[in-house]
Amino acid sequence: MLMDASQLNPFIRYMDLRCGSISYSEPIKAYDYRLFAIREGECAAETETKRLTLRAGSCLIIPPDHAYRMLFHRDAPAMLYNINFSLSYLPGNGQAFRPDPPARFRPERMPELPDPAFFPIPTLFQDVPQIQQTAALLLSEREKRDVYFNELCSALLKGMLLQLMREPKAGEKPVPTVVERLKQYLEAHSRERITADSLGRMFGYHPFYLNRLFHKYAHQTIHLYQMQCRIRDACVLLVTTDLSMKEIADNLGFSSPSHFSETFRKLRGVSPMDYRSGMR
Repeated sequence: MLMDASQLNPFIRYMDLRCGSISYSEPIKAYDYRLFAIREGECAAETETKRLTLRAGSCLIIPPDHAYRMLFHRDAPAMLYNINFSLSYLPGNGQAFRPDPPARFRPERMPELPDPAFFPIPTLFQDVPQIQQTAALLLSEREKRDVYFNELCSALLKGMLLQLMREPKAGEKPVPTVVERLKQYLEAHSRERITADSLGRMFGYHPFYLNRLFHKYAHQTIHLYQMQCRIRDACVLLVTTDLSMKEIADNLGFSSPSHFSETFRKLRGVSPMDYRSGMR
């Protein structure tokens, strides 16, 4: 099942306040989430699909495995908070990860599978000065490193992320209700065999149109979203139980252990057994 807001427990891997004046020489992909909050000045970010302009008071979140390139003006630097974080804390995975160029990116190094429920694509928020205020508090806590600073920083970052999720995205239209209902249905019934025709009948749309509408707003197909739900459940079972691959495959609705292993490797970058070994 996908993480919901109550399960969000973000962990900051690295943070600083920097003066950006030199543009990236090439695009990079990060292994964790990146948040850029502009305090002063202006800069830009090139993503795989568009160029985004960031001004004082704006905030950009880039999820793992998305190529981006930051562009700065040498004669007019921008001051910005940079936060590298994960959506949850996993024991043994608290270190920071340096990004790589897309050609050298290794998905198996990602500390967690990106969650399509939280910022599935690079997302720009305009006019959110309160985010800079929270970022300043976060940086102060990390520099003082008083008792419980990690827990307090997690709480502050969670509030920041939830606040951003309530904000309108720059240039984005509201997500249709049917897409939100379909997400909820897929999360609740991810282990069942679901066909395009049955979904079409249930939601009152032609199956082709429903999938196209879902892809437009969820940025992935209905089938992939369902597989993401199953693999997220699989990660929990692999770490918290001693169930065999066949038992997990049967439990999650896969047709066979090989189908489960193939899907897991495709979405997670490693085999289920390697994932279990690395997390224990």
